[in-house]
Amino acid sequence: MTLSVDQLRQLKSNYAEQIIDSMDMDDLVMMAHDLLMDQYEQCSEHEMREEVEELYSEDMWEDLVEGVTN
Repeated sequence: MTLSVDQLRQLKSNYAEQIIDSMDMDDLVMMAHDLLMDQYEQCSEHEMREEVEELYSEDMWEDLVEGVTN
């Protein structure tokens, strides 16, 4: 049997929910961190700055830079 595109999408969603339901909070936090890091590994410093300042603020960017330069 071959699933339709919609059926496969629903299967993937159901499977993702099954995985999430079986995780504890530490596992969920680790997964979120890993997913974000996968995305941010591809970003330049400029892109990271834009991201941080758009979601938070210039002050947050400066605090993060200070945290890795001091």
